[in-house]
Formats: sequence, C-alpha cells, structure tokens
Amino acid sequence: MTSKPDYRVPSVLHQISNQPDQSEFAQLNFTDWLAKDTSATKDWIVIARSWRTVSEDFFTFSALAVVSDQSRETILSSHRWDIDVTFGHPILSSSGVDEAMQYDSGTRQFICGVEFRPFVIYRTFHGYRPSAFELIQELLLYYEAFWEPNKREWERISRDGDLVPVARYQMDGDNKELVVDAHHLRNYLAAIRCYLVRYHDHRRKSKIDIRSRIGSEFVSRAISSDSAIYELWLRTDIPVEDFLSSSQLLGKDLVVPYSKPDHGHLVLQSDKQTRTYAAFIIDRDQDGELIEFTCDEGELSNYFEDRHTPHFLTPVYFVLEVLAKYYQEPSKYEVDASSVRCLDLWILPIDLTDEELIQVWLGDLGRLPSKEQLHWRQHNVPPRGTITKNRWRTDFLALEPEESDDPVYNFRIALEGLQDVARSQIGKGLFLPLDTKDHHAYTSLHLPVTEEWKEFDEQIQALAKILVDSVDVSLLSKITGKSIDGKDIKGSIGLLDAYLTKANLTEEERKLILFPWHMVQTLRSTGAAHRKGGKFDEALKRFGLVQRSNRDKIRAVLQHATTGLVRFTRVLQ
Repeated sequence: MTSKPDYRVPSVLHQISNQPDQSEFAQLNFTDWLAKDTSATKDWIVIARSWRTVSEDFFTFSALAVVSDQSRETILSSHRWDIDVTFGHPILSSSGVDEAMQYDSGTRQFICGVEFRPFVIYRTFHGYRPSAFELIQELLLYYEAFWEPNKREWERISRDGDLVPVARYQMDGDNKELVVDAHHLRNYLAAIRCYLVRYHDHRRKSKIDIRSRIGSEFVSRAISSDSAIYELWLRTDIPVEDFLSSSQLLGKDLVVPYSKPDHGHLVLQSDKQTRTYAAFIIDRDQDGELIEFTCDEGELSNYFEDRHTPHFLTPVYFVLEVLAKYYQEPSKYEVDASSVRCLDLWILPIDLTDEELIQVWLGDLGRLPSKEQLHWRQHNVPPRGTITKNRWRTDFLALEPEESDDPVYNFRIALEGLQDVARSQIGKGLFLPLDTKDHHAYTSLHLPVTEEWKEFDEQIQALAKILVDSVDVSLLSKITGKSIDGKDIKGSIGLLDAYLTKANLTEEERKLILFPWHMVQTLRSTGAAHRKGGKFDEALKRFGLVQRSNRDKIRAVLQHATTGLVRFTRVLQ
C-alpha cells in the first residue's frame, strides 16, 4: 500500500529526496530517465535531440498526431516508430513505372488511421554542414516568436511588453538539443487538437559486466504507462572497446495538450474577461482615511453616463520613481513629457505637476495590462496639488499645448536644429549618428527620478556621448585644417573652438558657446567616469550646481546645452 505524501513538506523537498538509483546498472536500465517522465514536465520539453558522450547516445525526434477516439490507443500499441527522421520533407514519387510523378509536400501522412503532421524537421547536408533540427514555422508564427541569436532562443513579446522564451536550441560541439517551453507547447497542441509524439532511441554503455544481473547475454523487456511505451534491451553479447555491457531504450511517449487553448498570448485578443483591475488612491475623507477606487472603465462615470462613481477623468498621482522602470529599457519603452509607451502594445498619457508628481487619469490606468497597473499602484500617493494648466488646455478645452518647458525636449529640438542647419550649410551634420548600441543614450535621456548618483552619472555619460564624443572630428579637421595633437588641439572641443575661431568669433563669444561642452566633459572626467572627490566638488561649485538636487543639476546642464546649441546654430546661419 502506497502512503500518501506529507503535504506539510514543500513539494520541492519531495522532488529532491525522491532521487532514482544512480548505480551503473540502474543507468543501463534508464531508471533515472524514466523516473523524470519528461513528457509531463512543467518546465522545458525536449522535442529533438542528438547528444553523444563517451558512454551515452541519446536521440529524440517528434511529430504531431491529430487527437481522435483511437489515435492515442493506436500510437501506444507498439514501441516501434511510426515515422522516420525524413518525415516532413517534401518529395516527388510515383506508385509504379508508368505512373506520373506526384509531389508530396510532407505536411501530413495517415498511418494506421492516425493523421501525423511534422513538428520537427531533421536536416542533413551530406557532411558539408552539421545536421540540424528545425521547428515548424507554424508554431513560431502562432506565438509571433523571433530568433534571439545571442541567447539561441525564440522569444515572443507578451501583452505586458515582457520578453518570454518559447523555444531554445542548445548546442555543445556536434551535440544539439531543441526544447520548447511546456506551457507554450501544450497550449499550441490544444489549439490544433494534436498530441506531440516523441520518438526516442537512447543507448548507454558500461564497463561493468551485468551478465550475472540479467541471467544471460541478452534480455528484452517492455515498459509502458498511460502515455509511453518502450522496449529495453540489456546485453553483454556485443562488447565495444572496453565497454562490457550496453543497453538500448527504443519507443515513444505523448505530450498531451491542455483541455482548451489559452489565447492570452495574442496581443490583439481582448482580455476584458480575464483582466483584473487595481484600485488607486484618489482622495482622503474627512477623517484622513484614504479613498481608493477601481480603474475599471466599466465602473467609472463618464460624460455620457453617471454611474454615481468617480469620473474617468479623476486625477491620480504618482512619485517620479514610477518612471524609472521605463527609462531602464529604452528598446521597449518610450517616455516623454506627455506619455509612456510600450512598443505598439499600450500608451499611457501622463503629465508632470508643479509638485513634481506624475498625474494620470484614473480611467487611463484601466487600459494598462493588469501587471502594469500593479507597478503603478506601488508608486501611488494621495493627491497633492492639482492638474497643470497645460493638462486643462489639452484635455478639457481641446486646445493646442503651450510651448514645452521640458528640458529634454528642448535639448533634442536644439540639437536636431543645429544638425539640420549644418547639413544645409556645410553638407554634413556636426555630430555623427550614434551607433545602434549607443542610441539609448539619446532615447532614454531624462531628468533623474531619484537622488541616486548612479542615475546622475548615467545622464552625464549620455550627454558626453551625444555632445562630446559624437563631434565629427574628420569634418572639422577638414574645414579648419587642424587636427587633434594633444597640445594646441587636445580633443573634439578644441576642434569646435577652432571652427568658431575660423568663423571670426571672439574668445569671449567662443567660451560662451562652448561652456556646456566643457561643463559636460568636466563633470564626466571628474565624477561620472572616475572616482568622485575634491575635483568633482570644485566642478559643481564652478558650474553653480552645489546645493541642488540631482534632478535640478541635470536640468541645469540640459538648459546650458540647449542654449549652447542654439548659439552655435546662429553662427552657422
């Protein structure tokens, strides 16, 4: 009689304590591999494998089988493979000498009344290139998965904007293994109403003589369960080199689909029925208790219906740190003064109040994915102050916004304006475009949302890349006839100065224009790129940045940079 598991003990301890026999004889019996029951794992499922070591040779191949009343029973009636590794390849064939050649796409085959479809394609190239396993495109298209070469995996983008691994290709020399995430696999199988049949041909060798254990030179036994069937051979009659015994496990198992597919991965699929809604702080009552209400648009009042609930346009407030997450991943998120955007998945209109809080409308929060709502909820604070005049103009009066006072926006406009004028006047921009691996320095440039020096350093480093390191040295050398020599011209700023000198500007005018370049370079060299110390403190004093928050320090640097860019533009015009 089998005892029931003690559920007071965490399941992970059950898994660790119930390890199979690791003896060599047990290894030849594949006790360890059978105990794992990898077709039922909730982790990664091997769908194709060709993996050899000194004592092991594992091979797995997979195909789809359409679910029907008899398909499971038919497949598991024999351990023999129903197909071979050429399954899925298109061919030309004829049924007789005089018969016309017929094209077979290889997309389906009926065997013993079961419809099989390819899932993995095994490709060989006559030894000119290593053999390879390939996933069918239908799975990748279903999940809109893309190949990430650095990770050697296919990933998809969730509705939250997260990168989710779907499948991985693992290699070690000539060994190769293709695995699929169990959830994505079973969900796909549910959508197409198929089993995944995994065919296995695994072999092991041992230096121990097992003849006394098996009672002869060769034994064969069947192994089966409700989802697998194998034949195991144990033998000593065919020794190889100094290996006295060997075994082979030949057969198949089934990966069973979910009872129904989950369409949650489909970006365009409405998730109204499954989405949950967070409650946000919207006010305080007379006793100082916080008042919260859901952001579910269906529960909110609007201009067309009074539900006796807060209005869609109820202001909700957040500390600046709510934006930090989005600045950290500029490849997915875009933040500006009026919105936060995640690719083409969602957009959230925002505003910055006079209290330096991020203000969002309650109803707009309900249009975020549920996971994203929880992120914003963590940074939610009671109302302080009110909405801005600009918010009133745009959202209630339907007027154009007033001229922006966002220093990042103004800096970018000034930089792009200088580049445009330079291209029209001298045929090329003064600044080289950033490499794709550095483009984040421009797109994620922002006022710090914390007082961490790390964030301050990052913004100074970004400005240095944009303003100092990106100066087109070759262009300026050609125009001025001078080059960086470490003496008269010590760097890119020196070449900018030489250009302004050639334009007949006085020393005072040149210093005024180049002040922000020197400012950024000095803050980088004394602090952002090196250990901070007395020189950094002196630099802060020289540039009037002492006793300011780091947010205001960067604001001042950006404002100076914008002014310098505008002045430089006037020189070119």
